[in-house]
Amino acid sequence: MQASVKRKLRVDQPAGVANVDESEQFLDQVLSGISESEVISIFFPLLRRALVVDTRCEAATAPMVRIMPQAKSMEERISSIEKLRPGLGKIQSILGIPWMRSVRTLRDHGVKTSLVQRLAQAGVPVGHAAQQVDDAIDHLWRIERLGFERMIRGEGYSTIWSAN
Repeated sequence: MQASVKRKLRVDQPAGVANVDESEQFLDQVLSGISESEVISIFFPLLRRALVVDTRCEAATAPMVRIMPQAKSMEERISSIEKLRPGLGKIQSILGIPWMRSVRTLRDHGVKTSLVQRLAQAGVPVGHAAQQVDDAIDHLWRIERLGFERMIRGEGYSTIWSAN
């Protein structure tokens, strides 16, 4: 029999919405969810990647911070993490956060700090947790920047009408 998984899924502000109260409410939900979940998956649809933090640990297995390919569903994300870390058993709670903003805004909005605090709660020394999260955000930022550079050069893009 499969254990039930508490799933928390937050939906980001739609692009172009300027309601500050709703944006602050979303960020409050994200920060609160991070502090309560054992696995956090912040996915970046435009980058097709996710920042995955698994706070579960045991004597021989430390918490994990990793950039992973974007999953098609939360079930696929859960399955991929459980296969990657089989000794930790089934995931009991996971938070999925679609992040439509720039990667750099993770720091600006306190998400990085919350992730570091959550890892510290799981027993990771604060300095090491901060370094792991910084490295992951920097990796995502490089992917984002390369995507912008490719877009500017027109690589992988084509026009939908002719110049004539």
